[in-house]
Amino acid sequence: MEFQLDTDNKEFQDALQLITHTRQSVFLTGKAGTGKSTFLKYICGHTKKKYVVLAPTGIAAINAEGVTLHSFFKLPFRPMLPDDPDLSLKNGRIFEFFKYTKKHRKLIEEVELIIIDEISMVRADIIDCVDRVLRVFSGNMRLPFGGKQLLFVGDVFQLEPVVPSDQKEILSLFYASPFFFSARVFKNINLVPIELQKVYRQTDPVFINILDRIRNNAARKQELDILNARYFPDFTPRNEDMYITLATRRDQVDFINERKLAELPGEEFISKGKIEGDFPESSLPTQLNLSIKEQAQVIFIDNDYERRWVNGTIGMVSGIDENGNVFVLLEDGREYLVEPTSWRNYKYKYNEKEKKVEEEIVGTFEQLPIRLAWAITVHKSQGLTFSRVVVDLTGGVFAGGQTYVALSRCTSLDGLVLKSRISSHDIFVRKEIVQFSQQFNDRQLIEKSLQESEAELLYARAVHSFKSGNIKEAVEAFAAAVGKRNELGKPEVQRLLRLKLQTMNTQQAQIKKLREELYAQREVQKEYAHEYYLMGNECITKAHDPNAAIRSFDKALKLYPEYVDAWVRKGVTLLDLGDGFQAVTCLNEAVRLNPQSFKARYNRGKSYLQLKYYDEAVSDFMKAVDLKPKHAAAHEYLAEAFLHIGEKELARQHQDIADSLRDGEDS
Repeated sequence: MEFQLDTDNKEFQDALQLITHTRQSVFLTGKAGTGKSTFLKYICGHTKKKYVVLAPTGIAAINAEGVTLHSFFKLPFRPMLPDDPDLSLKNGRIFEFFKYTKKHRKLIEEVELIIIDEISMVRADIIDCVDRVLRVFSGNMRLPFGGKQLLFVGDVFQLEPVVPSDQKEILSLFYASPFFFSARVFKNINLVPIELQKVYRQTDPVFINILDRIRNNAARKQELDILNARYFPDFTPRNEDMYITLATRRDQVDFINERKLAELPGEEFISKGKIEGDFPESSLPTQLNLSIKEQAQVIFIDNDYERRWVNGTIGMVSGIDENGNVFVLLEDGREYLVEPTSWRNYKYKYNEKEKKVEEEIVGTFEQLPIRLAWAITVHKSQGLTFSRVVVDLTGGVFAGGQTYVALSRCTSLDGLVLKSRISSHDIFVRKEIVQFSQQFNDRQLIEKSLQESEAELLYARAVHSFKSGNIKEAVEAFAAAVGKRNELGKPEVQRLLRLKLQTMNTQQAQIKKLREELYAQREVQKEYAHEYYLMGNECITKAHDPNAAIRSFDKALKLYPEYVDAWVRKGVTLLDLGDGFQAVTCLNEAVRLNPQSFKARYNRGKSYLQLKYYDEAVSDFMKAVDLKPKHAAAHEYLAEAFLHIGEKELARQHQDIADSLRDGEDS
């Protein structure tokens, strides 16, 4: 059954809340078929955080559409112990060892969420090394992982880290176990483990119970008896039934595939793949030159855009025509033409302009999205789903979780065949894993993490708002943070508050000084503007050069844009030159700056009168005579404007006022 996004899943929601709304690091785990990979893809498709996806192996990275841990952090393949001199800041040793480019340093500094898939295969020392790198290159030595949020995805009950015997002894001097959760950094941080509970791959409750008990090393005789009822040592599947054999050893798998291919009649067809750019052969999802024949059993290794097949779908090559076209018959009877697809090898970079993390394609690999699949290793089967499986553990189980991984690939007991009986010796889970699993889905820890992380975000928002000058938002965020988690009693918080208040006092003093300096500068500019204003008047009265006058008025206004008299004088000069429209523009600005200016109203009225905008002229002259009731010329112009709009009585009244005022002046 293909996993469908289930947003009602409680554990899914818990993890989503923590990743979306907090900076809390999370370990997302779950039994086989619970949707861990789908959750990872959901986060990548919906998060607004700057994120990268990393994985321990090249193929896992390609499948997760990310890059390897080692390539991203430029990690060596030897153990990186806590006291390794290459991790020391002394004499800049760590900067010499990790020679990151300026762009890569910026990427590490800016990334907010780091997702590590298949975490069960990552060693503890690698996690501590990542912690050290993030602290140093993020410039945040105080916080684990440099304050970044990490999402670890995987199942520790499945495949474990590969640790050679010589390295195992070295690591044991520093770590309780090689598993990632034994890293020292987790003594300083509350990692929240969330286990997805709902199984989507299997529906049979009996089979689900058996798998669950094997996963937890709690299988009883009754579960093993039910399981071993599927023991058929001489079973030989028909080609058309499309059984896939899961074995622990690579040489055993290669032998089965090569033998089965050789047994088929007909010639081999070789599909030649194509690599462009940087794409290591060790990361290829299938062979560069893929040998197949008609009737060869294959497995699809990608998710088809048209949803005809998914990663892990089994099929049989039903035909290869003279043009090299390959047709594959699926288990459900549908036949499709399979065309080459392309895989991408990514490198992350930080886009300074867009302020986001971007994926850069550094190489591509093109090939048919299939590989031979009469058999595959248990290791390669992780994450895949099959309806018919032959589990062959005759080569021995040499790693914890291998039996569980092999059995849990199958969707049902009816589709399962065992080539050897499963005994308690084939099922072993390390005690460290069992102990760690007791922390899964701790409701109290999840709620506490949500609340504390929310408070942390609010404190961070308060600091950011304060730095950006948004005091209102800073106070609101700080008050809300205190409500969630009161840290006012902590000396470091009190010290921070003192520093912020001192900063405010300093800034207020600086602002006052700047205001005084600006005021003094403004007064000087006003004086210079007045000089240019007087110069402009002299250009008119003495030099009779209105164009030179306008240039002087422009200089005055550049120094002092609020100089009303300069706007008026420029407008009057433009009006005298016959440019009534430009005159009105200048006088509009004068009126805007000072609606009570008589000169501005009076001269704009004259401009409107000249332009034959009589209603506007009446409005301005009415305001003008209101401001200066004894100004005869204003009454005369108002009388003229009233005549133009047919108001003869009002025109006569204002003309009489003008005449009376002039008679008074004569007497």
